[in-house]
Amino acid sequence: MRALFQSSLVKQDTYSIKDDSFHYLANVIRIELKEELLLLNGQGLKILTRVESINKKEIALSFLHEETDVRRYTFDLALGMPKKEALELCLKQATELGFRNIFLVRSDYSQMRAPEAFRIEKLLISALEQSNSSFLPKVVESTWESIVWNDYTRILMLDSQSSSGQLKVKTSFEKPQLLIVGPEGGFSPVELTALHSKPGMMIVNLPTPILRTPTALAVGAGIMLENLRNCSSEG
Repeated sequence: MRALFQSSLVKQDTYSIKDDSFHYLANVIRIELKEELLLLNGQGLKILTRVESINKKEIALSFLHEETDVRRYTFDLALGMPKKEALELCLKQATELGFRNIFLVRSDYSQMRAPEAFRIEKLLISALEQSNSSFLPKVVESTWESIVWNDYTRILMLDSQSSSGQLKVKTSFEKPQLLIVGPEGGFSPVELTALHSKPGMMIVNLPTPILRTPTALAVGAGIMLENLRNCSSEG
């Protein structure tokens, strides 16, 4: 379904879409009369609307339905920043996959700085709208040392340089988990030593060729989601 991010969204009988959002809906995607449009605030609120009128400056919407989602799982991502194209794809994927926080770490082998805040916001909103996701992640520039490791019941690290540990299957939906993914060059020896020592760390070395950072992120999230699915079916 077509969706539009509205940060100050509240329930009301009618909505008026103007300016940049109007241009996007009217001239880019060419929304039509009576078409339904989902409004999202990135904090769980979803409001379904219908297009009632379109003029040269404004689109009028009417309220149809409201729902408020709650997070079914709490995943955070610590990302050793890859190059620009891969980093932007990672930000989009993390939004689509429902990550809560994204820690951007300039690791030893990272080759770029974090994008400007407005560029990050644009990427996240685009992914939110395309996926109809309920939640917009928070992006934080970080270091490995500043992450509060004890906040997590399990930490999953995609590491092609080390041997895998045994995955612990039982993990609660309510408990936060952290996924660590490195940049194109992997982790430095110093980083590996420090990260492997963290409590709750689970190392995963997949039987695949070396994965690009966005691919590793998607695979890691899949492992975490599969674990939750198993716990749900066994419960």
